[in-house]
Amino acid sequence: MLDLAQDIQSRFEDDEEESMLHFCIEAPETAVRWGVSGYGETLFNSKQAEQLLREFDELPEERRTPVLRHLRESTLWVYRNSGYLQFLGD
Repeated sequence: MLDLAQDIQSRFEDDEEESMLHFCIEAPETAVRWGVSGYGETLFNSKQAEQLLREFDELPEERRTPVLRHLRESTLWVYRNSGYLQFLGD
């Protein structure tokens, strides 16, 4: 997560099952998370974070891993604070 000055506020990595990666690559083309690059940098603003929150809420409970819950909380922070959510691919 980045604040308005794009300073890092929080950082975390995917889990061993790569649940965050699968959450993104298995998304339909109409989902905002579909645009996350697995190889480069992707930056979401607060408007995109709002859409991502809706996509999280559509996720079945059994797929909500600890890392995805953390990502949702980070996304909520970005939305409330007009920050940025930064994804860095390999």
